[in-house]
Amino acid sequence: MNTTASTRNTRIPSLVLAAGMALVGWYLLQRTLGLSPGVFADEWYYSKMARLMPLSEATLPSWLYLLVFGASSSCGPGFLDCARIGNALFHVGAAPFLYLVARRVMPAPLACAIALLSLLLPLNLYTSFFMPESMYFFGFAVLAWVALCGLAWRPWLHALLAGLVLGLMSLVKVHAIFLLPALCLYLVYASRVRAGGDKDGAWIARGLGAAALALVTAVVVKLLLGWLLAGEAGLTLFGAFYGAGASSYSQHSLLSRLYPITVSARGHAMALTALLAIPLAALLHALFSRDTWRADNPRGPLVVFTVLALGSALGLAVLYTASIAHEGPTEGLRLHSRYYSFALPLLLVAAAATAAAGKDASRPAGRRHLLLPGLIVLVLAVLLAAAWMGLSGFDPRLTDSPEYTALARHGVAVTALFIVQALLLVLWLRSRRAAAWGALALALPLALLITNRDVHQHYLVHLKAAPPADRAGMAARALIPLEERGATMIVANGADLFRTQFHIDYPEMTLLDMPDGSPIEAYRIGSQTRWLVAVGRHPLPEGMVPAVANEAFTIVKLPRPERSLVGEYAFNVAPGPGQLVVGADGLSNVEAWGRWSDGKRVELRFDRPLPARLTVVLTAGAFGANINAPFVLRVGDAALEFRLPWEAREVVLDLDTDGRQQTLAIDVPQPQRPSELGNSTDTRLLGISLTRIRIETR
Repeated sequence: MNTTASTRNTRIPSLVLAAGMALVGWYLLQRTLGLSPGVFADEWYYSKMARLMPLSEATLPSWLYLLVFGASSSCGPGFLDCARIGNALFHVGAAPFLYLVARRVMPAPLACAIALLSLLLPLNLYTSFFMPESMYFFGFAVLAWVALCGLAWRPWLHALLAGLVLGLMSLVKVHAIFLLPALCLYLVYASRVRAGGDKDGAWIARGLGAAALALVTAVVVKLLLGWLLAGEAGLTLFGAFYGAGASSYSQHSLLSRLYPITVSARGHAMALTALLAIPLAALLHALFSRDTWRADNPRGPLVVFTVLALGSALGLAVLYTASIAHEGPTEGLRLHSRYYSFALPLLLVAAAATAAAGKDASRPAGRRHLLLPGLIVLVLAVLLAAAWMGLSGFDPRLTDSPEYTALARHGVAVTALFIVQALLLVLWLRSRRAAAWGALALALPLALLITNRDVHQHYLVHLKAAPPADRAGMAARALIPLEERGATMIVANGADLFRTQFHIDYPEMTLLDMPDGSPIEAYRIGSQTRWLVAVGRHPLPEGMVPAVANEAFTIVKLPRPERSLVGEYAFNVAPGPGQLVVGADGLSNVEAWGRWSDGKRVELRFDRPLPARLTVVLTAGAFGANINAPFVLRVGDAALEFRLPWEAREVVLDLDTDGRQQTLAIDVPQPQRPSELGNSTDTRLLGISLTRIRIETR
């Protein structure tokens, strides 16, 4: 009879967990299916790299994520909803592993509740996006299970599987690499736990060996599988995009980042305290408690792994924020919690473990035993008060930190949450167990209610109606043949460019960033462009007849130009005999990509007279103060004004000449020395970057 009761007691939580997972999965899908995409340009880049281009050309080294979610292409235009289904499956799939982690330190019913509550944390917002956060959350749950439950396995198997999982995680998000030091330290600690009463120190050598095995396994898995999926591009730790960022960051000293580091760290500490004060108190107390470090205490590994994993991920968020603080007035005030929110369920487990303790160990046995709890409460109380007064001075955004945006606004519910957290901290001094139950039964549900309501009311609800850029992209996809989408030019403002391209669903198109209402000059339309998609109200060049036109967007099918090629010249070679351009003045030295202007005027001399009905197709960009400033192209008495962005772009300039001119000049509006901007020793007077010129006759 006891066996039957035990089986029933084990089966019921499992059935509840399965039913809860299904319910949460249904909730996530009904909340997100059919919404417009929300995060640009991230969603477009991940979609493009997963579905529209070879993995070897992807700039982000998320090879495994791109491979798995590339399968969403089979859903046709519904690829985004298919990706959301995949996200939801990975998100709820983390629950069994979180349950097994929690089960080590608490009864099955409470472990089941913690696993399901973890799925309701605001990080579930990322199931809405074509981004790897949900798959990464699943990977971390598996890693936590391997790290904590693997203590019962052979040490070599424990280290091997931990390294394998972390290596796979790094192929979902490269940020997993920064968990490697934490994992290695934990494996050394795990060796101490296995050693038990071993006093000879041999566990240190065994632990270092396990850490080395995990490290090698993770690196080999990342590089080998990366190479199998992406070829030589996969044989890098950080990939092209993050590698460039790491190189840029290494050029700045840690001392120069010290102030933005302290600002960011303070913001995260305040926000975490406002959200999870008692779980933080439980974790800090356990970390500094002698009882935790006993080899036979099952809470010890949980505490150590949580501190190491959460600490390293939180440190990465702080350092990243500090590295971009100079890019804008609010960049250093953003709270990028998505770099560590995947580890927050472990904080809930730590609090629940206190609640599940067989006895309340917080009864004071003397003043000395009150010192640590008192210090912890004092620190957290100061942070809670600072959060109430100063969190609104930071810039938490829903797509960066869905846990914190609501906490920066002092509504009635948020005020109630702060009061509850303060009262629970006071209670924690008297009874840690009662405070933990209060956090789980009152503070956490209130926090989840506030944050999830904020996510829905202030973000997801606005994605129900497709904005003009989405409608333009969907209309263009239906109208433009697949083979002509690469010859499409999109005119829009900011992120709307990527929204439109996301729905047209083609990897390479010409993008022109223009404020709504700006006229589209004819010279900006590339020579190979066959379709123009303009979001908003943009006056068209004279003679253009839209195929689709409304207040939200315009789509134009462009006629094929009646021009013939005279010749072309690439500026990465010197002019001279045998070239279209035989001489040049006002140019700097030849570089691999082309040449910079050096001075107020550029003159090009050609090997033949330029045609009377002249078209100059110029690929060029602008420097510094010359960006979007008026350049002037002159051929004899004919002149035409044009503007350029920073990146090299093709402009098409039509002039009528006398047919005898062999010289073309470009007036540079404001030549500028890079050295004057304080970030270079280059003293050249730069203005225009010239990559290629093509001469045609109309």
